[in-house]
Amino acid sequence: MKSNTSRVVILFLLIVPTVVWALDHDNLDPNRPIAIEDAYVVPKGEIGVEGGLLFSDRKRGDSRLVFQPQLIIGALNNTQLELSSDVSTDPRSVVGDDKSGNLTVGALYNFNTETLSLPAFAARVQLGFPTGVNAKGVDTAVTGVMTRSFGQWRTHLNVGYTFLGSPQGQERSGTYRVVAAVSYPLGYPTSFRDTIIANVFTRQSDLMGQRNPTGIGIGLRHQISSRVVADIGIGSELFGPADRSVFFSTIGLSVGF
Repeated sequence: MKSNTSRVVILFLLIVPTVVWALDHDNLDPNRPIAIEDAYVVPKGEIGVEGGLLFSDRKRGDSRLVFQPQLIIGALNNTQLELSSDVSTDPRSVVGDDKSGNLTVGALYNFNTETLSLPAFAARVQLGFPTGVNAKGVDTAVTGVMTRSFGQWRTHLNVGYTFLGSPQGQERSGTYRVVAAVSYPLGYPTSFRDTIIANVFTRQSDLMGQRNPTGIGIGLRHQISSRVVADIGIGSELFGPADRSVFFSTIGLSVGF
């Protein structure tokens, strides 16, 4: 695990150049702080580094801490590229895709800007390479993203499917996931430094014969400066398998260079 983690960290450090990026707390990225993203990408030429710490208290099994680093690059017009990984304190208990220490490479493409009659749409493609603990095969994930505004309220829908490259044991060969959320800028229009987000989610269980993990989450993104956004979130998998997360919390930081 140590060598896999070191390779991920070194790769991030080699890729990150020094640029100026004004981060926006109203832009939503996966897991910062909860499982939802909006349909917009960072502008071409801009770069940011994000990191978060997830605590998961499971109904059965040991509690788990997960470090979630991510690099975002505005590579082309309407297109951002990403590098990410999850590093867990209990790596051998992770099943399904996204094994602890896996390196994930992804791209998000925005099709359009929202209009009065049409929501904003985007598509994401990700490849998960087996650099982690007990990982085999290359996993592929595709996600459709929609964002629609109603005044200052923004609604979001993410629908995705993951294909496992080499399922092990009782792992499914593929799993779907659906997340819906709303976000709102707190204090608007006198203040515009905080955005609150709430979501509901369900995803197919990683192992055959188990119930789908289904739950809720709520989070806050706070603008510390033009280059720094902090986030915090909590949630629960209300239904699901015996080892579901009855409580989880996240705290993270997004920094532009």
